[in-house]
Amino acid sequence: MKTKIALKYGLISGGLIVVSWFITIGLGDNPDFAIAEIAGYAIMILALSAVFLGIKKIRDEKGTISFKEAFLNGLGITLVASIIYVIGWMIYMPNFAPDFVDKYQAAQVELIEQSEASDEEKNKEIDEMNQWIENYKKPPIMVAMTFTEIFPIGLLVTLISSLILKRK
Repeated sequence: MKTKIALKYGLISGGLIVVSWFITIGLGDNPDFAIAEIAGYAIMILALSAVFLGIKKIRDEKGTISFKEAFLNGLGITLVASIIYVIGWMIYMPNFAPDFVDKYQAAQVELIEQSEASDEEKNKEIDEMNQWIENYKKPPIMVAMTFTEIFPIGLLVTLISSLILKRK
């Protein structure tokens, strides 16, 4: 794996996502968070195009790249981007969106209450949501859950990019 490429393109990717939070800060005010989620994942995919660019740079320099080499380099970029994403969130959330968890919880409870489920089912779902929120507030759980937001997408981008860019 080319560490310099992984660091450069991973920092670019992760950095773009973190910067986007400051640009889209008001989107989380939508009661069901749908717009923020769609925008967030779209920005992630766009920023993770750095995986493709990093693999392409290696291929262009060498003239060839195997699927394995492309995949490992893309994985390195994805890991760096994911780590930047997690660190960024752990700094951003308490300092710039300290009420995010409470707003998210209230929005989810409201959606549950508006559902067609029975009162018993609603109460069960609300209890589960409240437990999820309590777990999410624990830093190790927050780190793990934040990592799982971006890493699978980066893995998919890495796989697709590796398939497209491999050249013998």
